Amino acid sequence: MPDLIPATIAAYLALFAMMNPIGNTPVFLSVVGNTPASFRTRAAFITCFSILVILVGSIFGGTAILSAFGISMPAFEIAGGVIVLGIGLKMLHGGENSTHQTPAGAETIADKEKEASSKLIVPLAMPIFGGPGSITTVVTVAAAHQGDGGYIGTALGTTLLVATMFLCFAGSSLLRKIITPQVEQILVRFMGLILSSIAVGMMLQGIAVGTTNFIKRESPAIESFLQRTLDDVQPHTPTDAVEEGESAPSSSGAK
Repeated sequence: MPDLIPATIAAYLALFAMMNPIGNTPVFLSVVGNTPASFRTRAAFITCFSILVILVGSIFGGTAILSAFGISMPAFEIAGGVIVLGIGLKMLHGGENSTHQTPAGAETIADKEKEASSKLIVPLAMPIFGGPGSITTVVTVAAAHQGDGGYIGTALGTTLLVATMFLCFAGSSLLRKIITPQVEQILVRFMGLILSSIAVGMMLQGIAVGTTNFIKRESPAIESFLQRTLDDVQPHTPTDAVEEGESAPSSSGAK
């Protein structure tokens, strides 16, 4: 499985830029608030496990869903690249990304464990973290590294990223002391640049594959069209004149 390691690295880096475990730790803290450390660890596990199920399910079922709707993978790559590019540009210019928005009312209820627990899966795991951008990323990475190695590598990279996110969330109190608002803004802008670069790569990959597939599919028609065009513009050869010149002496000799 030659694509195992490249797919693992690509999935991890792409999701790290998309989901930003360090920069998004304050979002997790806004939900769990000043709850005991044991609850924060449990909440981190529930949230991250839900994210993992959503993304891994998308990796192995995403292509089948696209096929059911008649969507080609190059088209999905281009559309996904446009979506991811929009998110990256917003992050790059300091705008809020949907994955960085705090659920309404979280500040007033974050200290209540029961109410915080009701927000761990929806909306925290889905759609804030495991949203369309993340799903698009893993499906695109898996499609770019086709074969069993590509799918397994993408799932492995996703698992490593979610494990990183769990460590950040579980140790959120320590990270909150280290990460100042200024540092968080720097991280968000840098990740926006990385994400924008990844998005451009997605679109270029989709355009290249789509163009290649189109040429292969339409090559007989293209060849026929070019041949007819060449026949139409080809200059008239003097074959007829030569034949007439050869027949003239023979007819005069006959006389």
